[in-house]
Amino acid sequence: MGFYFLLFPFSFFLIAQTPPATRGVIRLKVKSKSKELPRKRFFLIKGSLDENKSLIEKLKQTGVLSRECYYRSKGASESLIKWLNENDCDSIYCREIEEKYVGGTEAVPEFQTAYNLGLREFKTPELARRWLTVNVPGDLRDGFYNEKQRVINSLLPPAATTISVMTDRKGTAYLTDIEPGTYTISNLVGSETEKTSIIWACEKEVKAVDLAIAMRRPFTLSNEKDPKVKCEIIERPLPVCESKK
Repeated sequence: MGFYFLLFPFSFFLIAQTPPATRGVIRLKVKSKSKELPRKRFFLIKGSLDENKSLIEKLKQTGVLSRECYYRSKGASESLIKWLNENDCDSIYCREIEEKYVGGTEAVPEFQTAYNLGLREFKTPELARRWLTVNVPGDLRDGFYNEKQRVINSLLPPAATTISVMTDRKGTAYLTDIEPGTYTISNLVGSETEKTSIIWACEKEVKAVDLAIAMRRPFTLSNEKDPKVKCEIIERPLPVCESKK
């Protein structure tokens, strides 16, 4: 009993000496209605909505970027568009290109062509499949991703201090080691649902807090108005796409 008695004050001393949190953490949760939105990039921008008013006006004036319309304009096959849509991919780098997509009934023509070129260069089927991305034309490989980056760079002021994160497959992301203050959280470029494009610009006061507390208090963004969250939400229908002639 004496041993445990001696340990107790020591344990209490350690707990009492644990330094308070000095930085902030945000557990971000993003959804459209009841569906979580995976693979969506968000930015933490210093300042309130009022302080970022010019940025928000730019967001309202920026046209809707549609993945399907982009790829159709570049002459992409229906199979490639389907492959991208299945995992909400902006480029062909976002998921592994499995063997079934280079041959057989599920083959994607662009992958099949690149794979056949790779067989001559890399000699083995496995290497040809793993490196087939190098033989896919640039505008089909990552052109849409690069277009989104161009728009993002044009929206953000050159001196803007930002942190960016991407939501996981459950629509969750973590922003950590944040200096306490008021911030604007935005995806800057519309996140696509089945029928619409949604841009969020939401104000968040960040206080010093540890991860355990942040886990219990997610900051949820939805296209449904929440009186507890100060947001500008820009939701517009996706455009009707035309195939390249």
